[in-house]
Amino acid sequence: MRFSADTLNDNRIVLLLADSRKLKQTNTAVISELTRNGYNVLIVSVTLPNIVVRRTYEAAEIDLAKIYVVDAVTRYSDGPTVPNDPHCKYISNPGNLTDIGIAITEWIKPLPGEKKCLFVDDISTMLLYSPSITISKFIHFITNKLRLFDVAGVFLAVEKGLDPALFSQISTFTDLIQTIEDDEKQKALKENLSAD
Repeated sequence: MRFSADTLNDNRIVLLLADSRKLKQTNTAVISELTRNGYNVLIVSVTLPNIVVRRTYEAAEIDLAKIYVVDAVTRYSDGPTVPNDPHCKYISNPGNLTDIGIAITEWIKPLPGEKKCLFVDDISTMLLYSPSITISKFIHFITNKLRLFDVAGVFLAVEKGLDPALFSQISTFTDLIQTIEDDEKQKALKENLSAD
């Protein structure tokens, strides 16, 4: 199953689950799909610094003018000095959910264009810095902001990377849960079904 921007019609909020080995590839494919379909995307990155995010998207021929980043990695890894980028807000560390929430609130409403999407990459990594209950409260806060501002949302997580309680809570905050399956896995499954 592949992600389609049509999934976000009527500003839906989606929990997207992907294989841990394909997380970066899934991220790039989803962002490519969103920007090709006219979305301006605010990305919350707790896995990669802004410079790597932009390099990755540029290599995938994604329109960088449609990309805005809340980078929670660069300052954490490199200290207080950060490159100047008007499309990026730098946060002190991935566990600073208050500052991440403030950055989202400041940017999501004035984000240009009619089609807007918040993309969070990734909830599983956030669990390294904050407990499940804190992440759950944060996701609840953010999904309410998205609904108030009529903005779509995609929360990326590792498939089977969330504890059952957190998965259950996030499920109640989102409109749809979608698992992105590996193309090879899908092909093997189809072959097995046709052999029976």
